[in-house]
Amino acid sequence: MIRTLLLLALTLTFLPGCFFIVDEDDDDDYYEEEPPPPVVNYRPEIDTDGAWWHCDYDESADDYFFEFETLVNDYDGDWDVDFVLVTVFEAGWDYEIDSFSLIHEDGNMWGGLVWERESELFCGEPIDVLFEAWDRDGAYDSFTLFY
Repeated sequence: MIRTLLLLALTLTFLPGCFFIVDEDDDDDYYEEEPPPPVVNYRPEIDTDGAWWHCDYDESADDYFFEFETLVNDYDGDWDVDFVLVTVFEAGWDYEIDSFSLIHEDGNMWGGLVWERESELFCGEPIDVLFEAWDRDGAYDSFTLFY
């Protein structure tokens, strides 16, 4: 019996101490779930058919007002549009008359109203209107509505 234990101990001393286990499912290109899609930031897009402005008189306020409205689409979602700005220029020139931020009204609609007495605008004067939109990641679009 001692002789058997000595032979067994002698045999085991020559065996290496490392064991390798091969896993047949170990593949780096295999995913149990789909990998996440790449992050994409779509820029906002001003709908050129949905951008407009007009001037009118309000009898109750005894003042003229300017109304501006635009539709801004963003494939990241309406919540991604962060800021919409309107800049008014003298028609055909680079002279900036005034600038206003628009308010998010609903969905992709942005609009605002400015009274003539609170601005540098005068109803009846020809103006060009620049609409600009930024999203939360800084992507940008612009559109100028010429007189």
